[in-house]
Amino acid sequence: MPFPQTHGFLFDDGPRGRVLDVPRYAFEVALAKARRRNPPFPPWWRRYVGSWQTFAPERAGPPANDARERPLIFGLCQAWNEDDVIYATVRNLFGQGVDEVFVIDDGSDDDTAAEAAAAGATVLRQPAGGAFNEVRRTERIARVIDERTAAAGRPLWWIMVDADEFPRGPGRSTIRELVGTLAPEVDTVGSRVLEHYPSRSSAPEPRHHPIDELRMARPYLNPACPAGHWKHQLLHVRAPGDLRFRMGRHTIAAPPDRRPVVESRSSLLMHHFPLRGRERTERRFRQATARSGRYGAGSDKLVGQRTELRLRMLELAYEEKYELMPTMFPGRRNSGFPVHDWRELVEPAEREPHHRPGLPL
Repeated sequence: MPFPQTHGFLFDDGPRGRVLDVPRYAFEVALAKARRRNPPFPPWWRRYVGSWQTFAPERAGPPANDARERPLIFGLCQAWNEDDVIYATVRNLFGQGVDEVFVIDDGSDDDTAAEAAAAGATVLRQPAGGAFNEVRRTERIARVIDERTAAAGRPLWWIMVDADEFPRGPGRSTIRELVGTLAPEVDTVGSRVLEHYPSRSSAPEPRHHPIDELRMARPYLNPACPAGHWKHQLLHVRAPGDLRFRMGRHTIAAPPDRRPVVESRSSLLMHHFPLRGRERTERRFRQATARSGRYGAGSDKLVGQRTELRLRMLELAYEEKYELMPTMFPGRRNSGFPVHDWRELVEPAEREPHHRPGLPL
């Protein structure tokens, strides 16, 4: 039995239900509520996430010296009213060795398109009609990837980011250096995610890496992924229609007649900045959740509820009341969590940024 959120979508490869799944999940939700925790992932989703990938050996060896064998890496970002951060998002991808960056501008009414172009991105103006819809959004991403991969006429690595996501390679390496050493059969690379929060004195500057200001963070783990990766945002597309990102870039979709998706044991480190400048972020959230806004007018009410929750988180973060902040982690406490200087949460080799702190990217 396919579930509505996956039926007829991508390769129709989504989770399948079992007879006892619904009563089991109802019990799990009730238990979580009694323990003041968020509901866990549903059992059908846990089975799916635990089965879609296999893992490859750590590394294949040194990168190829022949320029003809040098892998191409394209970046893709879909953005709406992100002019405070999109320039830095694009520049971070170029700094990680990405060859070309595409930004899908979803009808922004600020300077998002101009900032993306100034950073060197190719801007694709593709408004979604004012209302947010994750299924259409993911289909549009798949269409751009297929079209650009066909135009390139060769396999491409695609790094997909939201405008508030700043991935980097593991250790001291860049994404470019990591890709050059992966085993040939690797299809995707997962991301370890640190979610960053502001403090009373935070004042993020446009065109700067947000990490310069927003140092406090916590790990954002996915309990349903065997490796704990919240995202799988680096994908090797060998031909149009080969592999596709699923909604949210949490998992990868593959045709039913293809071998299982192979994930590298190496992973990216991704810094996530959903809460940035206080006034700018609050204005954007309220615009989106208004009755006529992209979330208010959309059919996905969960996205609007999540944004309302982030408004509360924004207020508490700038007051440094992290112990009161609501959390959306499945199966975890529904409020309160420790935050640390992000450098305490990574290995020593990853504590040095790949940019010059305090300067524009």
